[in-house]
Amino acid sequence: MRTKALCLTLLAATVTSPAFAGDVARGQDAFLTYCDECHRVEPNAGSRKAPNLFGIVGRLAGTVPGFDYSDANRTLGFAWTPDKLETYLAAPRQVVPATTMKFKGVSSAQDRQDLVAYLSSLK
Repeated sequence: MRTKALCLTLLAATVTSPAFAGDVARGQDAFLTYCDECHRVEPNAGSRKAPNLFGIVGRLAGTVPGFDYSDANRTLGFAWTPDKLETYLAAPRQVVPATTMKFKGVSSAQDRQDLVAYLSSLK
């Protein structure tokens, strides 16, 4: 019985959520490729065409002070979790159909996981 409990504990420790399976350094590179034109990630740096993403994980959607969100984003009513970010990065218009963001999404699952790992590190 003790062996079974140890095996289950080890299994649980090795299974990771896809949102955290990414590589932070590769995620930073992916951010520069996909997001940097419109978003900033430095604390207190303000926003560009799109809101600053520093501290996005855990933040209520549509709440960066001073950014003029579309009605669609301002009224989402959820916090950005790693899973929600991964889903959004895959197909933004499926998560927020009326978004004004022109970005179509990141087709590579690995790039999305890396991006989420990077964004999760920004605290």
